[in-house]
Amino acid sequence: MKLENFSVHYFLTRSLFLGIGFSLIIGVTKQDSILAFIIGTLLGLIFIHLINKIQQEKGSKTLNELLTEMKGLGIFLRIVFISYGVILLCEGLTFIQLFASSFFLIHTPIWFISLPLVLLLFRICKNGKTTTFRVATCLFPISFFLTVISLGTLIGYAKLDNVTPLLVTPPMQFLKSVFYYTTLSVSPSILMLLTENNKTNTFSYLLGSFTLILKMFLIIAILGPILATIYRFPEYIILKEIKILDFIEKIENVVALSWIFDEFIYLSMASLLVKELTTQKYSILHCLLVIGSFFVAFLFIGKYYQNELSIYYLFPIVTTIIVLIIIFTLLFYFLRKKKN
Repeated sequence: MKLENFSVHYFLTRSLFLGIGFSLIIGVTKQDSILAFIIGTLLGLIFIHLINKIQQEKGSKTLNELLTEMKGLGIFLRIVFISYGVILLCEGLTFIQLFASSFFLIHTPIWFISLPLVLLLFRICKNGKTTTFRVATCLFPISFFLTVISLGTLIGYAKLDNVTPLLVTPPMQFLKSVFYYTTLSVSPSILMLLTENNKTNTFSYLLGSFTLILKMFLIIAILGPILATIYRFPEYIILKEIKILDFIEKIENVVALSWIFDEFIYLSMASLLVKELTTQKYSILHCLLVIGSFFVAFLFIGKYYQNELSIYYLFPIVTTIIVLIIIFTLLFYFLRKKKN
């Protein structure tokens, strides 16, 4: 179970950087984004510690049982959690279909790209958390191997001149990037509250963050800070440079599977969150919310560039507010419970 929890949280830590994290932060701090990633990781550990603390206090109870025990406060948090799950589904479906339509299925309607994924979410949620966690455990070694291969191969194309000089960003802009990294790397960790007796969040967060820091370094070192700001998916563009033994090339689509795995586990966990908190009695509500997220993703967000842009900038702020509400409300409840 520890390995399963570790694998899921590794994927969640990386999940919001496809299409949002890298390009958003590079656009603000360019080469200083590397430092923003490092400092953001250190700050993120504080929030991971708070989530670990909540896990310890929750113990063997399911999230649904905990919220039921909390009564009125639990009803409020249940609404917040379900809203959060729907927001994560909309974001994930939007950017995975944007990624696929930009590089793989250029002439395919965007609704058709994410429809099989929605059907897969229904299937995997029907079997519960166990299936998702076992799938994550199977995908982790593949994903980590692909990540190591890509990082190890690309390091030879890095130019240190592209990374320097550092500390050229105004302080407020740098703090904004640190904020973006912290919230995008930590906010999916709230989904780990679906587990019971989980204490492995810290190391998996550090490993996921380490791969993100190295990837950011390679993006800047290979593309340069100016060119890197132009691409919406710079993390995919640098994969085109991969050549192994001078004859194995054009394998970027295979290596990019590691990002697809991140998104799949992330969407599965978001769907499981919605399912657990709408309870089995109202499973039809879970179906309606997932289908509704699918229609919002391709009809109202993915179809219009302006809406995509709004999500791009608003998503980190909205998730931060929700995550802070969840963390401090639960900590307040446990503290009050101890005093009583």
